[in-house]
Amino acid sequence: MQDKHLNPLALLYHYSDILVAIFLASFISDPLHLNGYMIGTLFVIITVVWDILAYFCFTYSIEDKQIVIKKGVIFKKVIHVPYARIQSIEHSQFVLFRIFDIERLQISDASKSNSDDKIVLNAVKTYVGAILEEKHEKYHRQDTDINDVVDEPELEDINDKTEAKTVEEKKYAQYKVSTKDIVLYTFTSFRVFIAMFLIAHITHGAVIDVAISIYQKGANSNIFSVIIFTVLAIIIALLLSFAYTMIQFYDFTLVKDGKYLEYEKGLITRSKLRLSSDRIQSVLVEQNVMGKLLKIMTVKIIMASDEKDEESSQAVVLPILNGREYEEMMNDFFEWLPRVTTQQHNARRRSIWLFFRNISWILLIIPIAIYFIGWTNTSAVLVAIDVLIFLYILGNSYFKYRVTSIGLTGDTKDDYLILSTGYLFKQSTYYVCWHEIQSMTFHSSVFMKRNNLSYISITIRKGESHEVIGADYVDYDGGQKIYDWYRQ
Repeated sequence: MQDKHLNPLALLYHYSDILVAIFLASFISDPLHLNGYMIGTLFVIITVVWDILAYFCFTYSIEDKQIVIKKGVIFKKVIHVPYARIQSIEHSQFVLFRIFDIERLQISDASKSNSDDKIVLNAVKTYVGAILEEKHEKYHRQDTDINDVVDEPELEDINDKTEAKTVEEKKYAQYKVSTKDIVLYTFTSFRVFIAMFLIAHITHGAVIDVAISIYQKGANSNIFSVIIFTVLAIIIALLLSFAYTMIQFYDFTLVKDGKYLEYEKGLITRSKLRLSSDRIQSVLVEQNVMGKLLKIMTVKIIMASDEKDEESSQAVVLPILNGREYEEMMNDFFEWLPRVTTQQHNARRRSIWLFFRNISWILLIIPIAIYFIGWTNTSAVLVAIDVLIFLYILGNSYFKYRVTSIGLTGDTKDDYLILSTGYLFKQSTYYVCWHEIQSMTFHSSVFMKRNNLSYISITIRKGESHEVIGADYVDYDGGQKIYDWYRQ
């Protein structure tokens, strides 16, 4: 397959270039007192011509050992990517492209080159992706030494047969998201509040004005209208949150095949990604307050990648997982991951005050503003907001104290660090192997050491960059043991 062009539908992905051209035309024409329509038309024509030239100058070749990309209108560039360097191939298919059997391929390799060297095939036939997946998988299978032949014994022990069968069964597992799971996810997600904020923003505050007028009338006359409006607002926000979640996780399917994980999801744009467990830097389990009440959680994996986008560095693999199925699913998909700590160190009770103190300065903003501006009609509302902020900070401080901990699954370099922390009433638990930790910081100031407290943070790779996670105000001796484990 030599010097193939993309499908002409690839030009549709350049619609943003036209929008940028129109914006630049309006930005330039006004200060220079030029005809905006003429400048805009000229910019759009130049942009379209350039995109067409770039389309005809872009070709791809699928060879036996590598994929070759040729592109560039003025300056020609040739990119060679051996299948050995390919980490994953992400497939995405817009709903309108399905009737043409066209999809978009994004290939992640092991390089850290700039964004111009990223391999993206915007519109190709689906069989192209299948060929690349086959060649990629074929290369990685060659790592197995086919010359190592072990003679089979004439007689096999029955227990060995049973164990081999169990291992073989664990090589494959499947998980699907149901509509019921999406409904539960909607109720436990804080996207409901985001949806209510967006409604207020899009309507330029008209909804809020209506709400205020209804509440004012309801306080004097009919409280029933207040209740109806509140219920309708919550229902609309829930429906919007459900629609967004459905578009994102519609028909979500996760399949484990050997050491590979493959998930497929999406309603409007169907995306599929197959990745090796070798790329996993950490397994992340998230659960907010509502999730704790309903006993559901979300499992993500943090990956090493050459891409900047969130999807390539942190993938949701088990979006809605019931607490009753947690152990079974984790054993099916992450059987290599130990989840029991031999030693665990929690945050000290004194950390409630310390967490509260670190952010309590926000409470001073409103009193200071009232002091300088004076008492006005809105001052009572501001005081009420300050009280709510106080309760929120206090509750969040207690929540962080309850969930913050750090522990080990053993004492060797093959064991895992389990770090749990909390933020905005959401608990995040990281499972990180010793080999995936890039650095560890053990900190204890004079004040902290006097109170037997310490702070531990670790750095892991995430995408093409890194992420720093830490546990605040844990026991000093326990933190020292964790640090000694890393330094071995």
